[in-house]
Amino acid sequence: MKPNTILFIGAGVLALLLFSKKAGATTYDGIDLSNLNDYGTDDVQRLQNLANELATRGLTDLQIKMMLAQALQETGIFTDSNANYHAVDSYHNYAGISHGGTLTAFSSISDFVDDWIRILNFGPAHPIDAANIVDFNSRLKQNGYYTDNINTYGNNLKYYFNLLS
Repeated sequence: MKPNTILFIGAGVLALLLFSKKAGATTYDGIDLSNLNDYGTDDVQRLQNLANELATRGLTDLQIKMMLAQALQETGIFTDSNANYHAVDSYHNYAGISHGGTLTAFSSISDFVDDWIRILNFGPAHPIDAANIVDFNSRLKQNGYYTDNINTYGNNLKYYFNLLS
């Protein structure tokens, strides 16, 4: 084979891998969500869509699970009484993210995930690097992510985290 042929084949394989990671990851199966069907097919699908998008970012299963627990806490995906619940579909905002005090509308779930990961990597505590859900909660509080009582928010996070187990 000529060097140009090898380069062309290598570039094609790389493009295929990059494309398949982003577009081909239709279902993330690192966390089994089938036990959540009692909460409603639409809500479980919203959570699955978020998990699928998070999985394309190279996050660990633990990071994805902590972030899904936070999404459940912030949006009440399983309880439509939460004010942020309706922002999931209309704003693609799964974590109640606001900039300047106004709930942020994202053009896609991908744009939302990019901003969310940026926020979780921001500040001195880097919540995205937490070792467990308790550490994740402490780091969120340290970064000023929420104003609720640390125990109240933390207990809710643990509840949702365990629900995903």
